[in-house]
Amino acid sequence: MYAIIGITGHVGSVAAHLLLNKKLPVRAIIRSAAKAEARQAKGAEIAIAELHDALALEKAFSSTRAIFVMTPPLFDVADPMAEHDQMLAALFTAIEKTRPDKVVYLSSIGAHLRTGTGAIKKLYDMEQAFGRLPVPTAGIRAGWFMENFVGGIAQAKQSGQFHSFLSPLDKHIPMIATKDIGQLAAELLQQNWTGHRIVELEGPNRYSANDVVNTLTTQLKRDIKAQIIPVHDYQRVYRSFGGSPAAAIMMAEMTIGFNNNHIVFEGNGREQAIGITLLEDALSNYVRT
Repeated sequence: MYAIIGITGHVGSVAAHLLLNKKLPVRAIIRSAAKAEARQAKGAEIAIAELHDALALEKAFSSTRAIFVMTPPLFDVADPMAEHDQMLAALFTAIEKTRPDKVVYLSSIGAHLRTGTGAIKKLYDMEQAFGRLPVPTAGIRAGWFMENFVGGIAQAKQSGQFHSFLSPLDKHIPMIATKDIGQLAAELLQQNWTGHRIVELEGPNRYSANDVVNTLTTQLKRDIKAQIIPVHDYQRVYRSFGGSPAAAIMMAEMTIGFNNNHIVFEGNGREQAIGITLLEDALSNYVRT
């Protein structure tokens, strides 16, 4: 049995789909019964568990060969770090008690860094915790999600302006499509190893804000201009997206970390993987809607 947390999202749904296509048993760990019916129809067994609830997670993880773990961004939570700490504690306890053959989890570029990473600090904490588990683990340090730009497509279509957190506009950073993360997660779940692995994952090319603008110009068939969001506006803009004050501070620090070259892949002999999805392909479906 392969247990998947986050099956209703872009990454978990891809991993589950690939496993189910191979006729492998999948258990979808979902926070509420409201989303269960659609997953059952696709062939997954359902377990209801909140990520804070160690007992419910222990039940959900029972008799599993492998578990895929990802935690939510907690963007609208008053204290994201405290909330995430509670989730980590519950996950650690449940995994330690059930002892699956392996755990694969979603981490992030920059998760080897202890400070200066904002929202990524949650994943540093996850790596540190899961590195103490008595079962084999593999953390996927994914680059900047290509889908992070989807929220700006409607405004670009309407106004011809694309507002960029990335600065300068020609700065290239590692990016990855979420479906490629799901693909790697499914592959790792089917592998066998010992100890604790970290896999750094990015797409076939590194992209800049200018590349995003050029892609949207082509796909929207209109001239799109980039406008850099000033650093002093980061928190205000993240708040306008629905972020809590604490989350906005963390997101702002993360963005600054990318822009000043603090948030990078660790390298130093870490495993590396390359996805196949190009930026234009990752954004094309969203441009058409």
